[in-house]
Amino acid sequence: MLTVSRIDAFSERLIEFVARASSGIRMDKSKLAVITGPTLLPLVLDLIRKLSSEISIRNESGLIYCGLCRKGPFTKRGMYLHLIRVHRYEIKTLISDELERRLLK
Repeated sequence: MLTVSRIDAFSERLIEFVARASSGIRMDKSKLAVITGPTLLPLVLDLIRKLSSEISIRNESGLIYCGLCRKGPFTKRGMYLHLIRVHRYEIKTLISDELERRLLK
């Protein structure tokens, strides 16, 4: 069972995966499976898809904008670096809140 302190540590490890998915960079699902384990993998993949669609905004031209601060346009790499450097703790909070909500169901 994941406690609040474990959810916090688990969320920290998922920041990179959410940032990669949000920016459109391929993520290694085998590394994610090692972190989450086989039982939590589907839940975490769904969580990453949901959060990444909220964090990044693509316009009709395909340009990427940050959904958290509305800055942009970014390249894929630029968006990833922006998220990791500027919004690291906001992403961690989003992951923690969503995990707590889903695990308490």
